[in-house]
Amino acid sequence: MDAICLETSDDCAGNATTVVANLNQLWLECVLAAIDAAGVRRVVLCPGARSAAMALTVRERTSFSDVVVSTDERTGAYTALGMIKATGEPAMIVTTSGSAVANLVPALTEADECALPLVLVTCDRPRTLRGSGFGQMIDHVGACRAFVRASVDLPDPIDDAQAFVDLRKRVVEVLASSTGARPGPVQLNIPFAGRYDSTEPCAISPTALREARRPALFHPSAAPAANDIAELVGALHLRAGMRGIIVAGPECGIAPNALARFAARTGFPVFADAASGMRSMGVPSVMSGYDALSARSARPREVPELVIRFGFAPVMPGVQNYLLEHPCSTIRVSRTALERDYLHRSFAPLVAPSAAQLDALADVLGPGDKHWLACWRRAADLVATRRRGVADVLSWGELPAAREIFSHDGFDFVHFGNSMPIRHADLFYETRTSGRPAFSNRGVWGIDGTLGTFLGEAVALDAPGLLVLGDLAFLHDLPALANLQRHRRPACVCVINNSGGAIFDFLPLARRPEYKTAIRNPYQFDIGHLAAAFELRFERAQSRESLRTALDRAARHDSVTIVEAAVPSDSAFSGLQCLEVMLADL
Repeated sequence: MDAICLETSDDCAGNATTVVANLNQLWLECVLAAIDAAGVRRVVLCPGARSAAMALTVRERTSFSDVVVSTDERTGAYTALGMIKATGEPAMIVTTSGSAVANLVPALTEADECALPLVLVTCDRPRTLRGSGFGQMIDHVGACRAFVRASVDLPDPIDDAQAFVDLRKRVVEVLASSTGARPGPVQLNIPFAGRYDSTEPCAISPTALREARRPALFHPSAAPAANDIAELVGALHLRAGMRGIIVAGPECGIAPNALARFAARTGFPVFADAASGMRSMGVPSVMSGYDALSARSARPREVPELVIRFGFAPVMPGVQNYLLEHPCSTIRVSRTALERDYLHRSFAPLVAPSAAQLDALADVLGPGDKHWLACWRRAADLVATRRRGVADVLSWGELPAAREIFSHDGFDFVHFGNSMPIRHADLFYETRTSGRPAFSNRGVWGIDGTLGTFLGEAVALDAPGLLVLGDLAFLHDLPALANLQRHRRPACVCVINNSGGAIFDFLPLARRPEYKTAIRNPYQFDIGHLAAAFELRFERAQSRESLRTALDRAARHDSVTIVEAAVPSDSAFSGLQCLEVMLADL
């Protein structure tokens, strides 16, 4: 069926005068042409009466390579976010009117913090109904204003050729703000005519029709200001042979292969978070910051002369503490300009550097201090050997489960859920040469939207994936299970079930009398029953062997498998205490 049904009427002289069509449809096709020109190829649709015309039209267009339909807007927005994280390309989320838009805000905060080009298309009711008591209406632009780079409340569709010219210009201007010096999310709010849904017919003139169908031209906003590597070298007195450290945190903002090349050429030791992706690049200088820093007697006595930070703050407190205790010249590499960083009193910024700029910096610093690197490597190897030995003799619990999960190589990418899983990954996700991408949601450091983000990554990469998350994060995003049931590639959702918020066990508040009820909040729910309700394959593991077998089968199953690693609720705290005791004499 054609996207627009046209019907010509004649005046008394026999001349064609109007075209009967859906004005809303033509209006949104003009918008979509601009979105196409901006390079948006992936979209998540959240259906509703107000977004119906947009959803139906998107489904008919061949320009979109991946289209996911999500009933829940909160999950859907995280799915679009996952698509961006996996590809580095913009993605779009379409919602209907009312509180649907407010459900975008959790993912929007992540996109804002991580500088990700998420395009919100919020479908609204006509202005004549605003403030009139009509249902399902809120201030869409106001609901998102704090977290977008730019937004526009587009005019109501009108039958006028110039209106389409102005529409195209305003859409292109907003989309351009998602890239350039400060990339990030943007919002297009589109009021559609019609009392009940956006497919109600109306009339449009031939001249407006011709203008609406003119191609859109997209001009990205200005690129970031050029980094001056020579000026940076002079200001920090950089030279070859410095005792330098590279810290690679989550959301590095640099392609893993480019960062791996930079690390290898500088010869600096790299304290790499698991979520940085650097542990899969086969670079000998890459190590776990936990391993390198856990034995004070084994690590170098000399202090660093230079720290180069990529991405967000490292997860492990030990790495953060080392940076706080050893202030020195620091280069802070980020996607967008930063005003400050709590780990450094001052730093020299390096914003979105190109591969050539990183090479120029490496030319100055390489090949590094070989003795310095060797000392850090020995310290990390010593602790790693002891750490593996402790995990292997512990009785079944959270640490042995994590070691088993992160040793499994049956998946092409991995997403680390926040709270305990990402910390376990920093302990047990060993270096390898697979080049396997690693993802996390560390922009605002929450457990929200984890399942939805993983789905977006899986769809965009079209590859077998492993998600590791806790039971609380699983409960936070249950609507995503409805979308996961449509996924037809091997994908394992591995839930480490420790019955509540085990991460709080490590904080001083755990000693308060009402801690267990008010904070830890233990509960019981059956993950197997939830999987069955969504017709998803399920396995429950209560030993190393059963967990290994479950992961093997999930990697071979051509759809989603939920694997529950059921562990004692206090096993993370007791296991890490045991590990610290065993490392104390190193």
